[in-house]
Amino acid sequence: MPVSLSPPKAAPRRRIPASFVLALYEYLDHKGIDSEALLRLPRPRADSPLNADIPIEDWRELLECAEDYLQDPLLGLNLGQTLGPRHIGVLGYVVMASQNLGEALDRLHRYQRLIYDVTPLEVRANGSSIELVWDAEHGRPGPLVDETAITVIVHLCRRLTTTDLTPQCVAFINPWPDDLSPYEEYFGCPVKFDQPETVIRLDMATLMQPLHTADPAMLTMLEEQADSLLAQLPSESPLVDEVRRRIGRILQDHNPDIASVASAMGVSVRTLQRQLSDAETSFLKELAAVRREIAERYLRETRLGLVDIALLVGYSEHSAFTRSFIRWTGMTPLDYRRQFS
Repeated sequence: MPVSLSPPKAAPRRRIPASFVLALYEYLDHKGIDSEALLRLPRPRADSPLNADIPIEDWRELLECAEDYLQDPLLGLNLGQTLGPRHIGVLGYVVMASQNLGEALDRLHRYQRLIYDVTPLEVRANGSSIELVWDAEHGRPGPLVDETAITVIVHLCRRLTTTDLTPQCVAFINPWPDDLSPYEEYFGCPVKFDQPETVIRLDMATLMQPLHTADPAMLTMLEEQADSLLAQLPSESPLVDEVRRRIGRILQDHNPDIASVASAMGVSVRTLQRQLSDAETSFLKELAAVRREIAERYLRETRLGLVDIALLVGYSEHSAFTRSFIRWTGMTPLDYRRQFS
């Protein structure tokens, strides 16, 4: 039975919301600095459209300009603590309306492109921990960009749960700073630099912490708005869309391989591999994406048993499916289903 798929994830546009720039203006204003004279970009209006954005390169230059003027190497750490939901737009309020921290982070994963369309977020389970991971493959925006973004996430998590929420570890891909102590003092955990990935590691039990701003009724309306904004962003290449459709059509008949998909598309395996590489993906990544999407849909919308779902997405063993699902989402299939029941 063919399976219809939603649009695939898009390649990053390397842009961030103009509201982040507004936060920097406000930060400088608070310090009594003539921000209009210092920063080269016009001050964004407080009522700017939710989809107004700027290139990440412009954001980095603005941060570096402010850092040079202030002589503050900790600008990212200090600025990040001043950003609130209004700077994050509709995603900020979607996160606030979630029931617990786990649901909030799941929605951050789903809608990250609305606030940080630079490096895709990957969520990984690691024993009793959950990791939010940003790789270095999509470029290195720079220490100030990274430190501001990670600080915003931790600051928002604390603001919505408890002020003593502490990660198990924070890692950055950027070089070591001259003084590590301000980072360890703020995050309250070991902080590493010069790492292969940027990571926030949290205790899995932390995900159950309730949000005191939870609002199920408002959440439905906000998610509709977030979905609408997400749909307006550029989509992935037609090639990747076609590969995912082909995988979905044959997934339930047999385990798809690149040879069968390439044959169905009328190209050689080598050509398809090259085209997918040009699109910064691979056949195995797209196969996993299709399996995940179909599995999540069956878990949300049907009463099929886990063994049946595992078979439908191409796993002969339930245990293998469970391991893959935990790697994709950070939770077991049963926990995922309970979340939507």
